Amino acid sequence: MNLLYCGCVPVERSCHGSLFLYRLLETWPANSLRIVEGYLGSSEADRRLPGVRYAALTRKRPRLQTTRFAPFLEAVVERFAEYDALRIARHVGDWRVDAVVTVGHYNSWRAAAAFAARRGLPLHFIVHDDWPRMSIRGEAHRLSLDRQFGAVYRRAASRLCISAGMAEEYAMRYGVAGNVLPPLRGRDASTPARSTPPDRPFTLVFAGSIHSPGDVAALRDAAAAAASIGGRLLIFGPLTGAQAESIGLCGASVIVGGMIPAADFLEEISARADALFLPTTFFREENAYMRFSLPSKLADYTLTRRPILLYGPPNCAAAAWSRANGDALLHVEEPGTAGLGAALGALARDPELRRRLGETAGEAGDHDFAHRAALATFETALRHGEARC
Repeated sequence: MNLLYCGCVPVERSCHGSLFLYRLLETWPANSLRIVEGYLGSSEADRRLPGVRYAALTRKRPRLQTTRFAPFLEAVVERFAEYDALRIARHVGDWRVDAVVTVGHYNSWRAAAAFAARRGLPLHFIVHDDWPRMSIRGEAHRLSLDRQFGAVYRRAASRLCISAGMAEEYAMRYGVAGNVLPPLRGRDASTPARSTPPDRPFTLVFAGSIHSPGDVAALRDAAAAAASIGGRLLIFGPLTGAQAESIGLCGASVIVGGMIPAADFLEEISARADALFLPTTFFREENAYMRFSLPSKLADYTLTRRPILLYGPPNCAAAAWSRANGDALLHVEEPGTAGLGAALGALARDPELRRRLGETAGEAGDHDFAHRAALATFETALRHGEARC
């Protein structure tokens, strides 16, 4: 089967949704796969799937996307995205496409859906974030976006949601059932060997990007809580030292570690972390979509067998996953440094608690985030979609 991916999430071995897609597609034969990346910029060439042909709807992320004019740009892209089906066709040329895969993030899903409809091809719709609740610009826009997103979601040959909560919500919202395709580990992933930790302060590690004011607030709280017990917060990701200072993440309790190459990620965080930090958000305007978006970093976090400290409201997707797996995460459900400090203090004092939480989360991750199981779900969806056409 020749598979075309078209979406705004780049396919590369980096982090978040990009790494999710890389792992999902890395076993697909290179000559049977094409990638057309969307409006948020292209992947880095040295991080791409080897041997796969890549193209892009835009050369790089539009500058306006990071300015106060972003809402106006988004409105224009929304209006005209479906017409980019013609550009997708030009990138594909005479290469035979059997199925189209897209991700419901930003706006390339519109172009992918239009291309699939014009060609009579099955569309496989992956939903990692609750985009119809992330990007609304008022009630009229919400209704319009729900109508457009829902039409594509219902028409898709398969609907692959990141969590059971999302699949259930979308079944009620859009009237059709979806399947669960959770975050997945790398195909050769294994738990790093344990080593004797050096004599150092208790270290809480956060690995990932900082996308929203809620993320910033959570990391500030974590830094203050770590300082209160004589510990520190170590941040791995695209954040620079200057950027950290500009958002109030500074002082002796904060260390900015930069990006880790994907090949070294698990070993590095396992060696440096006494516990791993998993923030969601307590901001009401952001919480609407965090209820269903299961953080993809859980797949790798759980593999380290380090305890995971979840900081977020009881209704977030990560909390639901924890409860379904015997309280696999140490959960602080109320905002504020007092609760976080108490949780970190308990972890710092009790190595048996750290071991038990790490093993519980690790075993749950072994079951829920296995590469083989996720790939089987994806391939089953593709086969069923092919049979329908």
